[in-house]
Amino acid sequence: MAAPRKKKAPARAGTAKRGMRPRYRLVEGEDGSLRAERVRSAAQGARDQAMADFLGVGPEISVSANMRGMESLLGEVLESLHLEEETMRPEILAALWKRAVGETLASYTELQSVSRHTARVWVGHPAVRFQLTQLKPKLLQVLNAELGEGCVRSISFVQ
Repeated sequence: MAAPRKKKAPARAGTAKRGMRPRYRLVEGEDGSLRAERVRSAAQGARDQAMADFLGVGPEISVSANMRGMESLLGEVLESLHLEEETMRPEILAALWKRAVGETLASYTELQSVSRHTARVWVGHPAVRFQLTQLKPKLLQVLNAELGEGCVRSISFVQ
């Protein structure tokens, strides 16, 4: 009677066969995130460089070389929006609007919000809306001077 066969041990992650070098390694990025990177032999790297030199092209570009973590990307996007909490408070927006249009027009209107480069203004009367439409370029200049250049690109009037 034959002896029972031993089961093979499962292969480790990243290796093709037992005793071989791993194909992938974990590399820490600048933002602290970990990503998998293919391990290449020195001979393979030399062949790639020789072909790149011969063909006159750059080395192979890794798809994951420029990948970043969501935290760093989201932080960069939020910084580019220039959302200072202090300048977007309702009482500050109301005072800013009053300075921009004057006491009379401010009594018939209210600057509700500034988001996505659009100022949303509530208007109580159609005649006031027409007058504000005529003043739109001046209002854009005043709002951008107070909130920061490029912060407001358009004004939306809501009745």
